[in-house]
Amino acid sequence: MSYFRPRNLLLVLALFLATGLAVTITRNFRPEKKLEAIVKALPEGVELSLQDIDYTHLEDGRPRWRLVAEQVERQAASGLLVVRNPQLTFYAERDGREEGTLTAESGELSDDYRRVGLRGDVVLKKADGYTLQAEQLNYDHDQQSVTSDAAVSLTSTGLKLQGRGLVYNLKQQRLTLASQVRGVFAEGQRK
Repeated sequence: MSYFRPRNLLLVLALFLATGLAVTITRNFRPEKKLEAIVKALPEGVELSLQDIDYTHLEDGRPRWRLVAEQVERQAASGLLVVRNPQLTFYAERDGREEGTLTAESGELSDDYRRVGLRGDVVLKKADGYTLQAEQLNYDHDQQSVTSDAAVSLTSTGLKLQGRGLVYNLKQQRLTLASQVRGVFAEGQRK
């Protein structure tokens, strides 16, 4: 009786291939190692990090605002959301038309979303033609105000205002520039 029958050879070959496959999988596929590498790549103190964000907030089936950002991180200790290169688009409550856009290099949102700080080339463009530029802006929902200590510029057709320090009261729709105020109003230019 010979052990080298074709059937036995096929069985030995199948066992050899199965063993080789098991060794290859064991050596190359270690999900816990890959997960550890991903977690180690996160900055210290970051609970959550998302890339390439495109989120639209809906109310009653209508868009209210849309956030597009390169990255969003939630800081563990402070609870802050840190946003890199945010672009926020606002929509009218009544008809959903675009009211304006807000861009910046970075931003921070409080854990209750009631305070927002934007930094680096902050630009607010309203659909009615107004553009506000500053190096930093802060929004406080409780005070219903937008503030800045930096140089700011407000432009529209036939209007250019510049100054340092800004307080904008959302309820009263009143803008105050604190110092170094300069303005140009070209009559006949406005519609």
